[in-house]
Amino acid sequence: MMLWCACSTHAQEPVTGPGGFSPIDSLSSRHTVSTWMLGGIVTASLVDSYFAWWSNAERPFSFYTEDWLNGPHLGIDKPGHFFGTYFIFHLVRDVMLWGGYGNATANWWAIGLSSFHGLSVEIGDGFSPYGFDYQDLLFNFGGVAYAFLQTEFPYLQNFNFKFSYWSSKGLKSPANFTEDYDALTIWLSMNMHEILPEPVGKFWPEFLQVAVGYGVGEHETKREFVIGLDFNLEAFQFHNDDVLLAQKILNTMHFPAPAVKFTPRREPTYYLFHLR
Repeated sequence: MMLWCACSTHAQEPVTGPGGFSPIDSLSSRHTVSTWMLGGIVTASLVDSYFAWWSNAERPFSFYTEDWLNGPHLGIDKPGHFFGTYFIFHLVRDVMLWGGYGNATANWWAIGLSSFHGLSVEIGDGFSPYGFDYQDLLFNFGGVAYAFLQTEFPYLQNFNFKFSYWSSKGLKSPANFTEDYDALTIWLSMNMHEILPEPVGKFWPEFLQVAVGYGVGEHETKREFVIGLDFNLEAFQFHNDDVLLAQKILNTMHFPAPAVKFTPRREPTYYLFHLR
């Protein structure tokens, strides 16, 4: 009877490794698939960089420095740079952990590829009308640093960056977010279920989060600050590694939810489903 109970308890608590994925053998087909996916991520990153910056790079390399968050784009490009490398770090790491790679290996590849992306983007800027901006590069590396710190200090996983993008110009492939900054909002989503004191937090739904966002409007002439609700997709547990990987990737997006937008010298705008 004791043996049966022990086995039952073990069956109800599946063993998980880094990232919440089940340990698998390095000879597994999933390991091979993750390696191909990693190659796809690198290729997609290079293709996007080429069409966004390098295809028309006919200018000599130049430097340009904005006034941090007070430049011509009102600073929306800075959190955009931060989020770009932050996203790539987590994407690479999650795909590799899903494929059975070790935690240290996944971290090093995530650091290397996200840093390479951030550097290549800024070098591409140097040959474009934008120019190489060391401030952008610092935000690129800042995204990598914060993403890595989240893997070392679990409490930081309660504070995650997300993005939403809804352009009146429609979707374009490959994506070039710099063509419509008004459509972009960068969010900091907070897991209130874990942040609040335990007597209060236990009553807060684990799937519901609070997020604050920053964007610009009216052709980058107005700053916009947003506070609203957000959804934690990983709160829904299916005990399936494929579903978990999809949840982690989709969890970098802020889906339409109730929000209030504040614009200087204007009345607050209330949304049942905030898009942009």
